[in-house]
Amino acid sequence: MTAAARAARHETPYGAFQLNCYPARANERLVAWCSADTLLLEETHRRGILGSGILVVNDIYGALCVALEPHALWTDSALAVLALRHNERANRRTQTRIVWSTEVPPAAPELVVLRIPKQRPLFEYQLSRLARLLPEQTTVLAAGMDKHLSPHTAAILERYIGPAQRHRGQHKARLFSAIRDERSAPEYTGIATYHSEALSAELCGLANVFSREKLDMGTRFLLEQLHTLAPAETLIDLACGNGILGLVALRQGVASNIAFCDESAMAVRSASLNASRIFPQQARNVSFLQGDGLLEYREKPAQIILCNPPFHLQHTVDDFAGRHLLQQCSQHLQSGGRLYLVANRHLDYLPTLRRTFDRVEKFASNAQFNIVLAQKS
Repeated sequence: MTAAARAARHETPYGAFQLNCYPARANERLVAWCSADTLLLEETHRRGILGSGILVVNDIYGALCVALEPHALWTDSALAVLALRHNERANRRTQTRIVWSTEVPPAAPELVVLRIPKQRPLFEYQLSRLARLLPEQTTVLAAGMDKHLSPHTAAILERYIGPAQRHRGQHKARLFSAIRDERSAPEYTGIATYHSEALSAELCGLANVFSREKLDMGTRFLLEQLHTLAPAETLIDLACGNGILGLVALRQGVASNIAFCDESAMAVRSASLNASRIFPQQARNVSFLQGDGLLEYREKPAQIILCNPPFHLQHTVDDFAGRHLLQQCSQHLQSGGRLYLVANRHLDYLPTLRRTFDRVEKFASNAQFNIVLAQKS
């Protein structure tokens, strides 16, 4: 067995499984599980609850669902679902039912097994929704890595669910449990808004949307350049978040048709809500796609793609996710089509772009960001 194969073998109380990250890359530095997953699986096994009575929340690469074969997975991430499907097939496991974060999760499981998410608003939103569904005495198990946990994790669980306990730590991870009681949990929508001067309107962002409370500086810099772009018929707002780039492009006449794409269900829903409120008469001019970038994009190729790509994989600073998106772009641009990418100056996407585009050049820059223009001949 190779070192890579050994690294992908996840030993659990339910058996050993071959797990891989998604998107896949050569010389992968990450593994598809962590000590928090291990704590959750060990405690669930100790309790002897069958998968049919379990709701899993926020599984990242399928480490929990492949082992537990639960009733359902409640998730915001299309990438997490693709990872899960790959690992289910590789291990000949039952396909897990998917419930998106924007939908109501199944009621009344015997046990909730939850990976504590990176974004606290998402965590609180999920607990608030669960509190309205769970019967009294239902247990919520939650775990995360110590360096990413709030010191108030137990208090947050208790506020929404009921009496909470902080359990043992192991390999820099921590397990918590809370038992649903009769208390009335506070309502928490997780929605944040800010005013967009470019749109003369309020923009909303659901709980897991990037920069939901204010306009991030990279997007601001790209917005400042939109008026210089030659108009196009179709534009793709890739990794759209709340949709501000595409919406401003529509307002300024940069393009007459906009496709909003993101891997987050909450991002796509936020962009849809903002578009329907700000441009109620232009429903035919906008479309929305949740998935792995543009892999499932089936519309005609665009003339322009705008992208402010992510440079984190979960909690890890890593530009692989951004490079993975950019590798898809040239396939969905017309001849002469243009990609405008904004990124921190320290991130070098040029080698990736030069592999798939004929012309790559710096379009604009300031003290913190570069905007790169990549074009097909």
